Amino acid sequence: MKSIFLTIIIVMISFNVYAEDKPYTLGTVWEVSYIKVNDGKLEDYLKNLNSGYYPIYEEFKKKGWITSYKAISFNRNNPDDWNLMLLTEYPNWATFDRKEAEWEAVVDEVFKNKEAQEESDEDRENIRVLWGSKVGREMIPVI
Repeated sequence: MKSIFLTIIIVMISFNVYAEDKPYTLGTVWEVSYIKVNDGKLEDYLKNLNSGYYPIYEEFKKKGWITSYKAISFNRNNPDDWNLMLLTEYPNWATFDRKEAEWEAVVDEVFKNKEAQEESDEDRENIRVLWGSKVGREMIPVI
């Protein structure tokens, strides 16, 4: 009995020492999308985001499904480069376990009109190219 108790204490101490050795703590989860907005269309694209994307994300925030979202504009290094980054912050990985139908229900609630939603999607497709997206976890340094 004493050996089991001693083993448990050693294991617990080992986990605590290991946890303290990490130079970071785990933060929120971020989705980053890289967008190439066509020349002269940045304002049109941002207006499109204001009319569709952002109202949906405001509803996601109210439900606690996302923490924040933002758009950051960049200079291009060459004509084919992306020039806008969209960032969405999620509280944790578990948020992604939500059923697709739940996400879609919010989108349908915001748009209320499927035709308007399709038109908004089509407008976006004509003024930008999605380069790609990545999802990762924030690593907060321990100082």
